[in-house]
Amino acid sequence: MTSWQPAEIAWDQAAGRAAAPGISGSLRTGSELSAARFRLEPGATVPRHAHPNEEFGQVLSGSLELDVGGHVSVLRAGAGFLIPRDITHAARAGQEGCVLLECYAPPRDPFPPAGGQS
Repeated sequence: MTSWQPAEIAWDQAAGRAAAPGISGSLRTGSELSAARFRLEPGATVPRHAHPNEEFGQVLSGSLELDVGGHVSVLRAGAGFLIPRDITHAARAGQEGCVLLECYAPPRDPFPPAGGQS
Protein backbone atom coordinates (compact mmCIF):
# COMPACT_ATOMS: atom_id res chain seq x y z
CA MET A 1 0.00 0.00 0.00
CA THR A 2 1.38 3.41 -0.97
CA SER A 3 1.51 6.16 1.61
CA TRP A 4 -0.17 9.33 0.38
CA GLN A 5 -0.14 12.77 1.93
CA PRO A 6 -2.50 15.53 0.81
CA ALA A 7 -0.78 18.38 -1.00
CA GLU A 8 -2.18 21.45 0.74
CA ILE A 9 -2.23 24.60 -1.39
CA ALA A 10 -1.74 27.84 0.55
CA TRP A 11 -3.02 30.19 -2.18
CA ASP A 12 -2.42 33.32 -0.09
CA GLN A 13 1.24 32.41 0.30
CA ALA A 14 1.84 31.38 -3.33
CA ALA A 15 3.84 33.66 -5.58
CA GLY A 16 1.54 35.56 -7.92
CA ARG A 17 1.93 35.90 -11.66
CA ALA A 18 0.35 38.37 -14.07
CA ALA A 19 -2.18 36.82 -16.44
CA ALA A 20 -3.46 40.02 -18.12
CA PRO A 21 -3.81 43.68 -17.09
CA GLY A 22 -5.59 43.75 -13.73
CA ILE A 23 -5.45 39.95 -13.33
CA SER A 24 -2.97 38.04 -11.19
CA GLY A 25 -2.92 34.54 -9.85
CA SER A 26 -1.12 31.35 -8.86
CA LEU A 27 -1.00 27.94 -10.49
CA ARG A 28 -0.60 24.38 -9.24
CA THR A 29 -0.25 21.51 -11.70
CA GLY A 30 -0.75 17.79 -11.27
CA SER A 31 -0.39 15.00 -13.81
CA GLU A 32 -4.04 15.10 -14.97
CA LEU A 33 -5.35 18.48 -13.79
CA SER A 34 -4.17 22.01 -13.07
CA ALA A 35 -5.73 24.56 -10.73
CA ALA A 36 -5.30 28.33 -10.68
CA ARG A 37 -6.63 30.99 -8.35
CA PHE A 38 -7.06 34.42 -9.91
CA ARG A 39 -7.66 37.85 -8.44
CA LEU A 40 -9.35 40.20 -10.93
CA GLU A 41 -9.44 43.93 -10.27
CA PRO A 42 -12.80 45.67 -10.84
CA GLY A 43 -13.62 45.71 -14.56
CA ALA A 44 -10.58 43.60 -15.56
CA THR A 45 -11.18 41.57 -18.71
CA VAL A 46 -10.14 38.11 -19.79
CA PRO A 47 -9.69 38.34 -23.58
CA ARG A 48 -11.77 36.08 -25.82
CA HIS A 49 -9.96 32.78 -26.28
CA ALA A 50 -10.36 29.01 -26.61
CA HIS A 51 -8.16 26.09 -25.59
CA PRO A 52 -8.19 22.29 -25.89
CA ASN A 53 -8.80 21.87 -22.15
CA GLU A 54 -12.04 21.44 -20.26
CA GLU A 55 -12.37 24.24 -17.72
CA PHE A 56 -14.20 24.37 -14.42
CA GLY A 57 -14.49 27.67 -12.55
CA GLN A 58 -15.86 28.77 -9.19
CA VAL A 59 -16.43 32.39 -8.19
CA LEU A 60 -15.08 32.66 -4.63
CA SER A 61 -15.91 36.35 -4.08
CA GLY A 62 -17.20 39.29 -6.08
CA SER A 63 -18.83 38.77 -9.45
CA LEU A 64 -17.89 37.80 -13.00
CA GLU A 65 -19.63 38.40 -16.32
CA LEU A 66 -18.90 35.27 -18.35
CA ASP A 67 -19.44 34.98 -22.11
CA VAL A 68 -19.29 31.37 -23.28
CA GLY A 69 -19.97 30.89 -26.98
CA GLY A 70 -22.04 34.09 -27.06
CA HIS A 71 -24.16 33.22 -23.99
CA VAL A 72 -23.53 35.82 -21.26
CA SER A 73 -24.12 35.11 -17.56
CA VAL A 74 -23.37 37.13 -14.43
CA LEU A 75 -21.95 34.84 -11.77
CA ARG A 76 -21.69 35.78 -8.09
CA ALA A 77 -19.81 34.22 -5.20
CA GLY A 78 -20.70 30.55 -4.93
CA ALA A 79 -21.59 30.10 -8.61
CA GLY A 80 -19.56 27.78 -10.80
CA PHE A 81 -19.26 27.00 -14.49
CA LEU A 82 -17.99 24.29 -16.83
CA ILE A 83 -16.66 25.12 -20.30
CA PRO A 84 -16.08 22.30 -22.83
CA ARG A 85 -12.82 22.18 -24.75
CA ASP A 86 -12.38 24.44 -27.81
CA ILE A 87 -15.32 26.73 -26.92
CA THR A 88 -14.58 30.45 -27.27
CA HIS A 89 -15.08 32.39 -24.03
CA ALA A 90 -14.27 35.71 -22.35
CA ALA A 91 -14.95 37.34 -18.99
CA ARG A 92 -15.07 40.66 -17.14
CA ALA A 93 -14.89 41.23 -13.39
CA GLY A 94 -17.74 43.09 -11.72
CA GLN A 95 -17.54 46.43 -9.87
CA GLU A 96 -16.15 44.79 -6.74
CA GLY A 97 -13.62 42.64 -8.61
CA CYS A 98 -13.53 38.87 -8.40
CA VAL A 99 -11.59 36.01 -6.88
CA LEU A 100 -11.89 32.95 -9.08
CA LEU A 101 -10.72 29.34 -8.83
CA GLU A 102 -10.29 27.52 -12.14
CA CYS A 103 -9.31 23.93 -12.93
CA TYR A 104 -8.21 22.58 -16.32
CA ALA A 105 -8.03 19.04 -17.68
CA PRO A 106 -5.65 18.17 -19.15
CA PRO A 107 -3.37 20.58 -17.25
CA ARG A 108 -2.89 24.04 -18.72
CA ASP A 109 -0.73 27.04 -17.82
CA PRO A 110 -3.02 30.07 -18.29
CA PHE A 111 -0.22 32.59 -17.74
CA PRO A 112 1.73 34.15 -20.61
CA PRO A 113 5.44 33.28 -20.70
CA ALA A 114 7.68 35.71 -18.83
CA GLY A 115 8.53 38.63 -21.10
CA GLY A 116 6.15 37.53 -23.85
CA GLN A 117 2.56 37.15 -24.97
CA SER A 118 0.64 33.88 -25.09
